[in-house]
Amino acid sequence: MTDKVKIYCNTCKGETNHDIKSTHDQSYHEEFEDHGQRFLGYYEETEFRFLVCRGCDSATLQEKWTCAGMHDHNGDKIYSYNYHPKRKHLGEREAKKFHHVDKKLNDSYKEVITAFQQGLEIVTAMGVRALLEGICVVEGIDDKAAWGLAKKIEKLKDSPNIPDSIIDSLNGLKFIGDDAAHRLNATDKHTLSLSIDLLESLLTHLYEARIDLERKAEMVRATHNKQRQSDA
Repeated sequence: MTDKVKIYCNTCKGETNHDIKSTHDQSYHEEFEDHGQRFLGYYEETEFRFLVCRGCDSATLQEKWTCAGMHDHNGDKIYSYNYHPKRKHLGEREAKKFHHVDKKLNDSYKEVITAFQQGLEIVTAMGVRALLEGICVVEGIDDKAAWGLAKKIEKLKDSPNIPDSIIDSLNGLKFIGDDAAHRLNATDKHTLSLSIDLLESLLTHLYEARIDLERKAEMVRATHNKQRQSDA
């Protein structure tokens, strides 16, 4: 057995050498008898490996699995690999942690990220559209204020907190969601990732950055008032 393997490291974000610290084998075999002789029938073999990255020292459990029938044309075994935690290859993304975003919006955002991670392009596109409409509602633009997402997006231009350049880009998210919801057309992963980037920036701009700025301004005012009282 080799003392190292090369796998993708979530922390280093690339292929790195990992030391094999320990292994554990698990197997299942079925035998059958024919004319007094016993033969191996179906079987499964699993090797668990505890791996540690030589670059960042993070640990991974590798599950190396094969079964009867998994072999190439030379008769060599073919293995399936699972990793815990799951590998996060280039192009995958994690949910950002928002602290000042409305709970319903935050929950919807997390569902969009989950769908994206699982490669559900149509579901992701529909979620992007729903999240955008949810932002409009939280901003006070419901069906009474404007009927249809296109008009809701246009109404957002009245908000002093959102630049017109961002509003114009949001129309593209509507079309992506419409294609998914009405025509079941999937959008490529790169475009979906850019769409999520835009919504994350919008959530940050509307809620995270504004509230953080307000809190810092309040801290400055409180410090200034305290200083004035001490000087009096």
